[in-house]
Amino acid sequence: MVLESCPKCSHRLGPPLKSSGRQVCMKCGWSNRPRKAATPTQNPPQKDLSPIEIQKILAQATEKSVHNMKPRHKRNSGEGGDPPQDDGPSIDDLLNPRSK
Repeated sequence: MVLESCPKCSHRLGPPLKSSGRQVCMKCGWSNRPRKAATPTQNPPQKDLSPIEIQKILAQATEKSVHNMKPRHKRNSGEGGDPPQDDGPSIDDLLNPRSK
């Protein structure tokens, strides 16, 4: 059944939508049929990561991003070597702290 005006606010309703056949009020949002709710996908529960695991993941991401910043022709030919080293702690030192 096609309605002429919105029962909630009396605003004039347009023709039913072609895709769903619903009539929706453009003023207040009323609809003659509720929108089909998308079925939420159930993701497996996230496991908690230990700080060491997080550091390892971040170190891998850092190495990959440094590699991706090299010019493509140097990456493919094996030239360019490693990025310049600074005097800060190495990734291994950060991942495996030694007690002092």
